[in-house]
Amino acid sequence: MNYEEMDDWPARLKKFRASTRLSQAKVGRALGIAAASVAQWEIGRSKPMLDRLPAIAALYNVSLEELCGRDLGSPQEALKAAGNLDKTVTKLPVAGFVAGADRVVIFQDGDIDQDGDVELPFAGYNGIILRVQGESMVPRYKPGEVVGIHFPGKESLSLKMIGKDVVAKLSDGQMVLKTVAPGPSPSSFVLASVNPMVPPIYNPEIEWVSQIDFHVV
Repeated sequence: MNYEEMDDWPARLKKFRASTRLSQAKVGRALGIAAASVAQWEIGRSKPMLDRLPAIAALYNVSLEELCGRDLGSPQEALKAAGNLDKTVTKLPVAGFVAGADRVVIFQDGDIDQDGDVELPFAGYNGIILRVQGESMVPRYKPGEVVGIHFPGKESLSLKMIGKDVVAKLSDGQMVLKTVAPGPSPSSFVLASVNPMVPPIYNPEIEWVSQIDFHVV
C-alpha cells in the first residue's frame, strides 16, 4: 500500500466524511458518540479509539488500511481491538493464493489444491482470504502472509483507488494483485506490479476489482 502522498489523519477523516455527504452529527449518531468528538478528530485535537476505526471505515466506505494510513494506527490492531469486544476470532478457509508475476488464483468448488483454514487475530471479517506464495512480491508481501478482499468487489476502477493495492479480474480471465496508478490520459488507469520485473498493464479492461482490506502473517 502506498501512503506517501496521503493526507495526514485529521484531513483524511474530514475528506472521507465529506465524500459521503454525512454531517458530523450524523456520523456521531451512527457511531453512538457526540458530534463534537467527530469535530475534534478533524482538527487533530483527539484521535478516534482503535476499536472504532473499523466502524468508521465502513461508514465512510473506505478500506481500513486507507483510513489508517501511516499515522492513525495499525489496521490489524484496530481489527483486533474491535474483535476483543466479543472475545472471538474469525476462522476462514483460504480461498486462493497469490503467486509469481502477481497472479491470483481463487479456488473453485471441488478443487483439490486447497490450503486449509486460517484463524485471523480479530473478529467479524466477512471477506475472503488469499495466501501469498513465493518471494516475487517481497518486501510488500511476504511468503505465507494472508490477504483479505471482498469478492467480487467493484465493476470498475476509480480515482479513489489510485495508490491502492487491488485484486482485479481482467476481461481475459486473468486475476492479478496490482497497484492502481493514473494512466497517460484523463480517466485512464495503469495496474502496476510491486515487482519491477513485471510490466504494467495500461488501460486494463476488467470484470471486477477489489481493494486489499489487510495483509497479515
